[in-house]
Amino acid sequence: MKRVKELLDDWIESGLLPGASLRVIHRRKTVFRADVGAAHREWKTPITPDALFDLASLTKVAATLPAVLLLLEEGDIALDSSLHSFFPDCPADKRAITIEQLLTHTSGLPADLVKKRTDQLEIPAEIYRAALAAAPGTTVIYSDLGMILLGLVVEKVSGERLDHFVFRRVYAPLGMNATRFLPLSSPPADVKAVATEYDETRQAYVVGEVHDEKAWLMGGVAGHAGLFSTADDLCRYACWWLYGGEPALSAHWRREAVRNRTARLAGRRSPASRGLGWQVNQEAEPLSCGRLFSPESYGHTGFTGTSLWIDPRQDVAVVFLTNAVHLGRDHQLKRLRPLLHDAVMEELFSRL
Repeated sequence: MKRVKELLDDWIESGLLPGASLRVIHRRKTVFRADVGAAHREWKTPITPDALFDLASLTKVAATLPAVLLLLEEGDIALDSSLHSFFPDCPADKRAITIEQLLTHTSGLPADLVKKRTDQLEIPAEIYRAALAAAPGTTVIYSDLGMILLGLVVEKVSGERLDHFVFRRVYAPLGMNATRFLPLSSPPADVKAVATEYDETRQAYVVGEVHDEKAWLMGGVAGHAGLFSTADDLCRYACWWLYGGEPALSAHWRREAVRNRTARLAGRRSPASRGLGWQVNQEAEPLSCGRLFSPESYGHTGFTGTSLWIDPRQDVAVVFLTNAVHLGRDHQLKRLRPLLHDAVMEELFSRL
């Protein structure tokens, strides 16, 4: 994939990205690998295959989603289970919110709680106090808060902390041995975490600690953010979605997770196409996967600069991990992601 490699090298050379790891899966094989640029631009640490990226919101689909799906499979929860059944103290305006609405971002919860690392955070009390932005089930509002609540549901039902549950039930069976929350608190000691944003309060870049403020205030383990992983480990996860294997998940729940469940809400088109956790590629405008992924594809992005897109029709998955936020929040990744995915698909299928 000469053009793809040239694109990456050019973006690194011109300062559009500090560093990146790219993997392309096709027909059960990783057909392209690239690790380019710097993990820390001041230390000049190079990106290597074992570079550990802060996945940010990829946590939602790489940790919380599989945990919830396994609990759904086993009958411990149901899509129509209400928030009140897990949290009897939740207020009246939120008690009828369902597991499905939390997964599809149709709960009506606001997008966020704006927090700094020096703030206090009371979970779930602050979510309870937040006014709904819409009536549950009427529209898509992408919300960290819903995924935080789902992480708490997993913990309440399983009796385990979220990170322990997903490592035991998902990552260990898949051989995702580098994937973890709280990377600095567990072996190996020489973990190669990629730097993210500059923290003004500490006068230093964040390295090996979660970038997301709410997840950091929650101790680094949360349903919406906090997971760290490598490109190769995410290849294993993508292959699980494409080809199955252990941990076993029925075809029913695989179909339900990637079906567009928000095509019509309240008699009008939803502003976003969502499955369970995943964004599905059925919107009028091209998404971060570009123009050449099929309408059956699904994926997700993370604020730090990460993304995963899977196309079962064309038997392709693309893992694209960057530390774009290392340059600050005014970066160009939103423009670059579709270009990268288009280049991958053009190169991949032009040689078949």
